[in-house]
Amino acid sequence: MPPELKPQKLDPVSDNSAIVGKKSRHHARTSQPQAYRRPSFMNRLYLSGVIYRPIDLAFILRALVSIVCTILHLLFIDIPSHIWTRCTVNSRHHPASWGVIYSFCMAMSRASSSSAYNVAQLRWVSNIIALFVYPRMFHLTNYRVYPNVEFKVHLNTLLKPERKSLQETRVRLGLRGAYQERNPSNPSVDYFKSFLPTDSGNNRRLANLPEESGILENDGTYVLKGEWIEALEDSTRSSDKRSGGAAKRSNVVLLYLHGGGHVFCSAKFHRQLVTRMTMEFGPGARAFVLDYRLAPEDPFPAAIHDAYAAYLYLTQPNHQAISLDCNNSGKVHHSTPINPKDIVLAGDSAGAGVAIALQLYLRDYVQPSVGFKIEMPAVTVLISAWTDISTSMPSAKSRHSYCYTPSPMGVNPFADQEAFYAFPKFNFARTYLCGDSQLVPNERNSGGKRLEWNWYRHLAQHPLVSPVYTADLSGLQTSTLLQAGTFDRLADDTRLYAHKLGQANPEQRVRLELYRDMVHVHQFFEFLPMADKAIQSLVAFVNTAQLHNNQDQRQQYQQQQPQQQRGSYSNKKGKAGRRETEWIVVDKDGTEREGHDDKGCPISVLERCWRQDQ
Repeated sequence: MPPELKPQKLDPVSDNSAIVGKKSRHHARTSQPQAYRRPSFMNRLYLSGVIYRPIDLAFILRALVSIVCTILHLLFIDIPSHIWTRCTVNSRHHPASWGVIYSFCMAMSRASSSSAYNVAQLRWVSNIIALFVYPRMFHLTNYRVYPNVEFKVHLNTLLKPERKSLQETRVRLGLRGAYQERNPSNPSVDYFKSFLPTDSGNNRRLANLPEESGILENDGTYVLKGEWIEALEDSTRSSDKRSGGAAKRSNVVLLYLHGGGHVFCSAKFHRQLVTRMTMEFGPGARAFVLDYRLAPEDPFPAAIHDAYAAYLYLTQPNHQAISLDCNNSGKVHHSTPINPKDIVLAGDSAGAGVAIALQLYLRDYVQPSVGFKIEMPAVTVLISAWTDISTSMPSAKSRHSYCYTPSPMGVNPFADQEAFYAFPKFNFARTYLCGDSQLVPNERNSGGKRLEWNWYRHLAQHPLVSPVYTADLSGLQTSTLLQAGTFDRLADDTRLYAHKLGQANPEQRVRLELYRDMVHVHQFFEFLPMADKAIQSLVAFVNTAQLHNNQDQRQQYQQQQPQQQRGSYSNKKGKAGRRETEWIVVDKDGTEREGHDDKGCPISVLERCWRQDQ
């Protein structure tokens, strides 16, 4: 169990009078501080997605009513309108190119997501959708899934490089050994400022990281889960036929981080999507889908630590921070170390944000404190990346009804406290950064409203949380593919990040693909032609990047792959001689064209969505 907190003290930064003057009845009945109290049995049941409260029954009724209304709108307004206009005019809810089936599925997804407003309801919906994983995979063959693979993580050992890198910052704050006491119960102004990427005293200072707030075992360990997916031989594949039935085995290993707003979804939820990706790479390709810890039980930076542990699990399975023997006999671990050049770091939505954070974490918090050079994955694939935790960009706040994702999902860190607490919907960003005081009290949310607001507005500006605005993106030595739909709530997150990443890394290939009329993570919907197109483009990009990064095959690659061919390495450079981000718009018929004609907001507008004055 975590150590006890010290007694609360009043501080002008935090609103601790709520604790000192009026303790909760729950807190008075237990000897353990409220900030580290384990969730009750009913709360753990609630967090598992079991809904039993009257308000949740109302959620089901609202969702059903919304679904019925959406179906009626589709049948009596949208479809007749499409027929009347000969399918040339978009309706308010469904672009004409979607078709009836796609419009129906999007309507169902939108109706469910718009009604959910707490973690239990979101997880309940995801559990229901996960039940349909097996029927959706019925037509897929020649793959193998190894579910529920577990390994133990020794947190103190895992975080040794991070703590060594942050030692100077923490000593300057008077936090010598403070990581052993977890987060301070009464943070100072300087402690909050240490989470910002820069300050007036030292513009190159490494942003501090808070200690984890979740529950650990008595020995300081926790169990991390995931599942392996492997593509088997398949002589019916067209690629195998072209090669005479003896296709070359793929050495690709996907490290996939699933989306879900940091609070729901799982490896099983994304199994069908990742299996399709793995099979497209061909026999021999593998994927490890990580079930990283979610908020509110384990808020930031737990997911990033889990991604780092998974990377060690793949590249250094004998690392001291990893224990493969986790009392799960019969589980397949694939314990042979994997070459980082064969690893493709991939993720969607919040998982894509964690993938970016992992790259920055390895560069800034791990590499400076280890004696060997850490080799990063050679290729990164980001699908509908969430790079601005506050969702302050125009596409995230747009009120059009095309995308099924809720909007917005956070509060701008430069807003005021009243706006923070007047947020009308479920606040994904707040839950990821601060947890939930009702379900899982911790030191960030149990000290009053003002204290929680200070935690949020400072952590929201952390480089590992909102990298598109606050992180230095230079030195990320990896080829990066970004995919998003033009009707995606996070389209602007992806567009701005791709632009800045290309500017910061002129020697690396950065390719952005924007799909017309597509929504958030449209690759998930296997019946869409554009979903197959996106996955095929993803595989072509990875194969091309691996060939380009292989020095022994570079000459052969240049001879066999014409530059104008799809997926070839682009050497286009701007006016200053710097390689530009490949900006590709994919039309609904699958044709690609290069140029900034996706009808999105100009980059100059997106760069000003956060106030510069602090």
